[in-house]
Amino acid sequence: MRLDDLRFFARVAALGNVSAAGREFGLSASAASARLTGLEREVNAQLFNRTTRRVVLTEAGQVLLQHSSAALREMDTALEELEEVTDAPKGLLRISSNVFFGRHHVLPYLLEFRDLYPDIRISMDFSDRIVDLMSENFDMAIRAAPLPDSTLKARRLGGNQRVLCASPDYIARKGKPCSPADLVNHDCIGMEAMPVWYFNGPDGELTHQVQPFITGDNGDYAYDAALCGLGLIVKSIAHVWRDLKEGRLVELLPDYPISRTGAIWAVYPPGRHTPPKISVFVDFLVSKFGRPAYWEADYPVLERR
Repeated sequence: MRLDDLRFFARVAALGNVSAAGREFGLSASAASARLTGLEREVNAQLFNRTTRRVVLTEAGQVLLQHSSAALREMDTALEELEEVTDAPKGLLRISSNVFFGRHHVLPYLLEFRDLYPDIRISMDFSDRIVDLMSENFDMAIRAAPLPDSTLKARRLGGNQRVLCASPDYIARKGKPCSPADLVNHDCIGMEAMPVWYFNGPDGELTHQVQPFITGDNGDYAYDAALCGLGLIVKSIAHVWRDLKEGRLVELLPDYPISRTGAIWAVYPPGRHTPPKISVFVDFLVSKFGRPAYWEADYPVLERR
């Protein structure tokens, strides 16, 4: 049974006239009569007693009208709400981001985003772990790592070049390494997720197995440790570009750039249609970050590479 047939049946009952209802549906008198006959055949019941002047509901027609009217109202409500969800950016937007990037590159812009889209509410989850969007019910995540093969949709937000760096205080005490081989004589700040550092050398990739002076489980600890002069770190430019520019940190081994770097991505669940609340937020971030992203464009050392 088609939804339009039920709508047509309800209009015949309301108007008491098959032809009048047919005209509202763009049907000729004969087509309207045939459509009603087809519906009666579908439900295996006579729905109207017809005279030359009007049609009157039978008992079976009254039963169908009672229940179908409620169903049609529910369906109309559902279609209206669906249209709002699919056409208008609104609702709760759940976002996962690593701690530093979320604090420094997302939070500062949320007031402007709220003014643009007041019907979107945002829930931020700051964590350095990789969440499972589907099972944990996140709308999107911001990831600063090479993307594994997956069915997730992804949009690039900016580059994620990493650099080896240290504070001026550390360099004054320990000096600068001249090559990755010199790192065995330096204090390295370790992260559990990066036990090996990879460098591009003139003859190919070089590796350094980190034997950390101090180690921890998140990027903020390593960043703070470097600022305190505890040792060398490998960090994303998105994390340290301002510190490099203003001299709180100094890039080391610029002739041996860090390899195996990825980009910063917005990732979200697959599907033919991306919900507007996700689309407008990702578009907004791209517009604020720029092309290239400001942490790349404002970092002068990159221009030498």
